[in-house]
Order: sequence, then structure tokens, then C-alpha cells
Amino acid sequence: MNNLFAAWLIFVLLRYAQSGSMNHANLGAFVCGLALCNQHTIVLFEIPIIAWVLWTQRHALRVKMLSKFTFYFTLGLLPYIYMPIVSTWNPQPGSWGDVTSVAGLFHHLRRGDYGTFRLFSSDRDTEPLSTRLVLYLNDAIGRQGGYLLGPLALVGVLNPPRRVRFEGFRWAVVCMYLFYLVVFHALSNMPLSEGLLYGVHMRFWQQPNIVLFVWGGVGLNAVLHRANEASGVLSRLGVVLSIACTVGQGVQWHHVGNQSQAWYIHNYAKALVDPLPRNALVFVNYDLQWTAIRYLQRCEGFRPDVTVLNLSMMTYKWFGTKHALYPSMSFPGDRLVPASNHQDGGFSLRDLVRVNIDKFPGGIYLGGQLNFPDPTFHDHFITVPYGLLDKFHPASKPVYKSLKKWHRQNAKRMAHVRAHLPVVPSNADYNDETWEWTVARDYHMKQLGVATFLLDETIKSDKANITWLAECTRPLEHSLRHEPRQFWSESLLKNLGLAYAYIVRSPDDFAPTDPDPFEPHVGQGVADKAR
Repeated sequence: MNNLFAAWLIFVLLRYAQSGSMNHANLGAFVCGLALCNQHTIVLFEIPIIAWVLWTQRHALRVKMLSKFTFYFTLGLLPYIYMPIVSTWNPQPGSWGDVTSVAGLFHHLRRGDYGTFRLFSSDRDTEPLSTRLVLYLNDAIGRQGGYLLGPLALVGVLNPPRRVRFEGFRWAVVCMYLFYLVVFHALSNMPLSEGLLYGVHMRFWQQPNIVLFVWGGVGLNAVLHRANEASGVLSRLGVVLSIACTVGQGVQWHHVGNQSQAWYIHNYAKALVDPLPRNALVFVNYDLQWTAIRYLQRCEGFRPDVTVLNLSMMTYKWFGTKHALYPSMSFPGDRLVPASNHQDGGFSLRDLVRVNIDKFPGGIYLGGQLNFPDPTFHDHFITVPYGLLDKFHPASKPVYKSLKKWHRQNAKRMAHVRAHLPVVPSNADYNDETWEWTVARDYHMKQLGVATFLLDETIKSDKANITWLAECTRPLEHSLRHEPRQFWSESLLKNLGLAYAYIVRSPDDFAPTDPDPFEPHVGQGVADKAR
């Protein structure tokens, strides 16, 4: 949608430059306001556009003209009125912020919770402006444009559009492009060392790329026009090469663009909540889990009995206005805070789980990580793997009566998970810059969590089950082979060593009729891997 508005702004700006009509100027003011309702980064296009339009009208600029521009710009912002209306008359669980007051609406519009003009809610040092600009140019000129876009765009800039009343139009667009690149990358604080965050950052490159591709198209048209004037054969050759380049780009990136069967996130959300008992309570702290589950519940009506809350949203002061949207829950304060901050009216996760655990006989579950390190929480509750989530369990009570029964129930839950998510996204199709990659990683991390829990409990038992020990090694080996070395942990290496040590010390043997319990690479060159 933001790409549509960016292209619309450029088109209206061109029409204004050609005609000088105030109707086009007023339309541009309206589009500026409307575009802001969708994406705030469009303001980095609008500031240079507004400045140039006002400059072209500097001799005729009067209060009446400014009033008209302001009126049409405000008219474009009218969709924002929907937010306080629906929040007052039909509030919905999961809605962000308190927009029922003028102050709350303004706070929301300026993204006060994340920080105005910031992409990431963190103060840590990140890559400098120069690094970000180099990364953008490498992607735009090389990956997106196949090294042809840069020269063609330069030709396009040097060939002014015809029948333009204001000659400065092309330089206004160039300034708009440069203004976006410099200001956006100077303000962006998104860490680029993590693949997923780098992928999020890259999505903001689509807006300036629209300008680049427009100039590339203008440049290609100029080149073909000159070729046609020089020779008919040269002109036809240029057309053939243009089509070939277009087809080549399509073939090269077809595997990325073809998402016709990409149901991974949809299936992942079902795998998260469907194994849960009825009327369960789920706290999530991953954006992907939050948005995917909300889509299923609100758009497909899937598992509406499950109550889902976002832990990060619960940390803001405005969350106190949302309590009534969750009538089945009790809140021992206005918002979630670290355990040491109760004096300001907040509540800890321990308090929240304690007052609600009896209200949800189906259990309380966690997706993701806790917001705050809280030793007092772990004194009262532990987390036990449950499908792709973790279940809160009172620390004073045993987790199971029989480890064999727990193992059998866990196998059923994981079979339920695999029924919804039979295949995880492959690294060949989805790198770590995509949300699909996180689906595969979370799946394997949960397998790792189950293996760690089962290993601990098996070792504690009177007689370690050699088959279960071997079962634990598979996720541990997978993590060791496929996780980048910087993500290896001492506990991973320790647990894998413990599993093999107990297998070696076990007096039992694997049944010769059973399939190989280990990863294929384990025991290569060993004559009898069953011993």
C-alpha cells in the first residue's frame, strides 16, 4: 500500500509540474494526508514535495492558498478518526494504545511507545549512516537492478520530461530521493547484524526504489528512442535485450516471488494453538506468533476459546485501560513490570499467573521469552514444554506421575503439531531475513527444549531409558550442525555430552529391529552403531 501511495505522489507531482494547476496541488495535499494514514515514512517524500510546491508558488502564495492546502491535507487524514470512534464504541482485545483521548491519539500517531522517528525500541549502538547507505546501494543497484538500473536511472535524470511547466521537477524528485536515503538511514536504529531485523530494515527500501525504478524506466525509454533514431535494427535489438533482461530477472527471482503455496505461517499458528486444551490462556512475546494467532482467531474464527495476550503490550501504562476486554482474567495492577517495581502500581508475571492459574483449568502457556528476568517467578513456577509453547506449572507440584505417560502425551502433542505443520520452510527458499525462517528456527528450538527437558528427567529416573536418551540427541545434534557457531551454548554441548555418556554407560542395547535412533552422520565408519 505504501508503494501505491509513493507512486501516486510522484504521478500527481508530475501532473502538477506539467500543468501548474492548483487542482493538482490540492490533490497532492490530500494524497499526502491520506498516505500518512498508512505509513509514516512517506513523510520523508512529502517534506521535499511540499517545500518544492510552495517554492513554485512563492509569488502567489497567500493565506487563502495555504488554508486550502491545509484543508485538503487534513481531509486526507480523516481515516484516523476511525481509531477513537471504534476504540470508544467497539473496543477490541489486542488493540494497541489508548486512543480514546486527544493526548493518547497524538501519542499513538507519533509512535511514542517506540520513540518518534525510531524503528527499534533500543538504545544500543548500531551501524553508522555510511554502512547503511552502502548496503542500500549494493542491494538496489546490484541485487534489484542487475547493475543496469543505476546507469539507466542516471540517463533518466539527465533526460528531462517533456511538456513540463516547472523545469525543476526532476531535481525536486532527485532531492526527494536523496532526502529519504539520508534522513531515513540516519534515524534508523534497527540493528543490522541480525538477519530478521536486517530483513525488516530492507522493507523500507521499497519506497526510494520506486523513484529509482521510475528514473530507470525513463532512462530506458530515452535509450530506445535514441536507438530508433539511429537505426531500426539497433532499436529492435534494444527491445529484445530489454525483454530478455526482464525475463531473466523474473526467472532468477521466481523462487522468491512465488509464494502461492507459502502457508507456513498460517500452519504454524494452527500448530501453536490447536494442541491446547479448551479455554487456555496464552502469553506470547514474538510478533510472528501474535499476529498469526490473531489472524486465525479474528479472520477465520479458529479456536476463539483460547485467550491470547501480548506480554510486551502489557508493559505500557495504557494497558490499564484494556483490562475490561479480558473479563475472564484478573489483573493485580495496571501493567506488567519487573518484580521490583510494584510501588508504581504494576504487577509481576508471578502475580499475574498466580491470580489466574485457577481461572484457566486448561492451563497458562508462554510463547517466546519473558520480558524481565524474575528470580521470584522461578521460585514459584517452572515452564514445561507443551507442543510449540511452554506451560506454566507450580514449582511445588510434580510435573507428571509417570515419565512414560508424559512422554506418550508429548508424542501425541507433537504429532498434532506436525499434522498442521508437516514441513517447515527450507533454508534454500527462506533465509534468515524472512519470517518464514523464524518458523523453522522456532520449531527446531522447541524440539531442542523438549529434548533438554526429557534428558534431564530421564537422567533423574532410576533407570535411564536408552531409547529416550538417543531420541534426545537428535535435536541436540541438529542444533549443533545447523545453528551458527555464535549461537552455540555451553548447555547445548554439555547436554549432548551427557546424553552420549549415559548411552555409553547404559547396560541396555538398542533393538536390532529398531530404526537407527541417531542422526545419519553419527557413527559414520562404525561397524555396529547399535552398540
